[in-house]
Amino acid sequence: MNIEEVLSTTYRVSAHDRFPFRCTCCGECCRHVRQSVPVESLDAFRLARLLRERDKAITCMDDFVERYTELALLDECGYFMLMLKVTDVDDACIFLQENRCAVHAAKPRACRIYPFVAGIGDDGRPEYLVSREKTHHFKGTVVHVKTWMKRRFTEEDENFLRMDLSSAPDIAKFMRRIPEMHRQRAMFLFWRYKYSDFDLEQPFLDQYAKNLQQLRAALSLLARQP
Repeated sequence: MNIEEVLSTTYRVSAHDRFPFRCTCCGECCRHVRQSVPVESLDAFRLARLLRERDKAITCMDDFVERYTELALLDECGYFMLMLKVTDVDDACIFLQENRCAVHAAKPRACRIYPFVAGIGDDGRPEYLVSREKTHHFKGTVVHVKTWMKRRFTEEDENFLRMDLSSAPDIAKFMRRIPEMHRQRAMFLFWRYKYSDFDLEQPFLDQYAKNLQQLRAALSLLARQP
């Protein structure tokens, strides 16, 4: 199922709403997910840290990105997002092993908070949606949206999302102004500051805030190039 199909079955909910929901460990949520599981900068950071403990070939975010993600172009200006790679004929998530998530401790936010989706509203407060594309899950124990999100959508997640969403309009604006001959350079800068230039031994948010400032400055300069 692609992003457009998922969004068509997604509805706004209140933090106080309750829904019957039970994971059956069927693995269906992790199949047919080509170009459907976003890997945000914080996701990539957490996954790289987890995987380097298991695999000596993973030493930095670049190693993780190259092996486990693929690029999804969101705008012709070069603004992109990374998505998890898929495997086999059923386009299963690359981390699905025997119907279990091999990176459960650091799985992307999109997976961790499922069946809910989190955003930041115009009033600056978190807002939530529920995705009902897998209807057979909506039975059994009743879950409380606020409680579910409190356990899975951490303060670090929320702060990252605020920074990411607030920076996106400026970054996209600069990238659209960059001449075609400098487009590849702009995409390299985007990749560098969003997904590459991080020290896995240091806290993420401070690094990300600094990287966003550097990205804006670099793109602004490039947009003024003839």
